[in-house]
Amino acid sequence: MPKQRYAFRIPKYGDIDPQAVGDRIDELIDEKREHVTDEELIAEARKTTSPLNPLFTFDDKIAAEKWRKKEAKTLIKNLHVEKNGKVTRTMAFEYVAHPDHGGRRVLLNHRSCVARPEFKEQLKERRVKGLRRDLQRFLGYGLDPELRALIKNVKKLNQLVERELFQSV
Repeated sequence: MPKQRYAFRIPKYGDIDPQAVGDRIDELIDEKREHVTDEELIAEARKTTSPLNPLFTFDDKIAAEKWRKKEAKTLIKNLHVEKNGKVTRTMAFEYVAHPDHGGRRVLLNHRSCVARPEFKEQLKERRVKGLRRDLQRFLGYGLDPELRALIKNVKKLNQLVERELFQSV
C-alpha cells in the first residue's frame, strides 16, 4: 500500500514539513494501537526533537495570550443581532480594516460599519466570499447542478448580501 501523503490546508505553519508531522502521528497511532489522545499528542510535541514541537506554544504566558485572542474572536463571531425575539445571521460587531489604524483590523459595531460606505464594501466582499465558499461546499456534496450557476453569478450574491446587511438596520 502506498504511503499516505500529507499537506496543510492553510499556510499557517511556515516551513514545517506536513509529511513529517503526519508520519509521526501515524507512528504514534501504531505505537498506541489504533488511537492517540490529545494529551499523548502534546506529550510527543514537548520533545524538542519531535516534528510536532514547532506546532505548539509551550511558553505558558504566550499560549495563554493566544488562547484569549482566540476566545475574543470566537465571542465576536458568535454574538449576533436579535430582531423580533429571534437571533439573526447578522453579527453584532465586525472586524474591518480601518484607515485611522494603518489598515489594521479593528472592531466596530455593525450599525457603524453599515453606515460608512468603505466599511460596508468590506462587509459585502466578506459576505460574498463566505456565501461562495458555502455554496462550493454544498456542490462538493453533489447537490443540484443548478446551484453551480448561482456560484458564478456574483451579482445575485451581492444583492443577497445587501438584503442581509440591511435587515438589521
